[in-house]
Amino acid sequence: MTSPSRLARIVAPLCLALLVFSGSHAVGSSPEAWKQFRAEVESACVALAAPRMKVASIRIDPTGTASFGVALLTDAATGAQHVCVYDKQTGKTELGGALEMMTDPVEPFSPQDATQLSDLTPQVQATLDELAKKGVPVNGQADTVKALLDGKVKSDDIGSLPTGLYRCNVFWYGFLEEGARRVGTHSCTVSRAPGGGLVIEKTTGEHLHAETVPLESGQTGFAGRTWIDGPSERQYDPTHPANAENDNFGNKVGRVLRSGERLFLVSIDERGMTEPDPTYFEILELVPQL
Repeated sequence: MTSPSRLARIVAPLCLALLVFSGSHAVGSSPEAWKQFRAEVESACVALAAPRMKVASIRIDPTGTASFGVALLTDAATGAQHVCVYDKQTGKTELGGALEMMTDPVEPFSPQDATQLSDLTPQVQATLDELAKKGVPVNGQADTVKALLDGKVKSDDIGSLPTGLYRCNVFWYGFLEEGARRVGTHSCTVSRAPGGGLVIEKTTGEHLHAETVPLESGQTGFAGRTWIDGPSERQYDPTHPANAENDNFGNKVGRVLRSGERLFLVSIDERGMTEPDPTYFEILELVPQL
């Protein structure tokens, strides 16, 4: 008869071996294992979708649920979004139909964000007036945005902006009493939302997921969320404005304007800054990548 202690010494290595060699669908908790898992989900979902559509973009839950990997695929032709699920044990993959909008997309903003939107144009004007008074120059992007906000120049049609890859430049105005500070140049993508609007994704640096929203005034706004690399909330949520893991990031709203090939996201959001500044605004400028 085998003693319990000896049996344990035999079984433990066998269990470890099964975990290591149980196939490509075993998921570990190391960064490399999760990276491999996400690659498997992407490959399986794109392959399954190929007969039905060309995939414009794919967003993957970094770790999925306890049993499934989950991805959101966007159809390049229609902008429709489809949920793809991947069984972690078997590798079986299934693709859902196009998601439907179930809520009114007009002005889904929290009261605080609605106030921020109404204050945006006056604050942009106040910032530029203050900088002009001090003799501090700005740049052409600020001049273009001011003319579009004032209505002196009509914004080109936003919904017809071509989808694809964009270079996005971030400018701050009035920060520490400076004129135009280029904070960074990053990569962005533009895709079409199921309802016909645009989805703007800033994919490097401080991440942003934003969707265009029609305003009652006939203008166009955006509702979005910011985060840094890693699992995080990634959708605008009027009931939970700040990210749980870092409240320097969270909801972000503003106006969307277009001048020719360029798209501008204008915001007065100051999340993460120490004190509110009534003479500050930000422009995210999207320029097509050649």
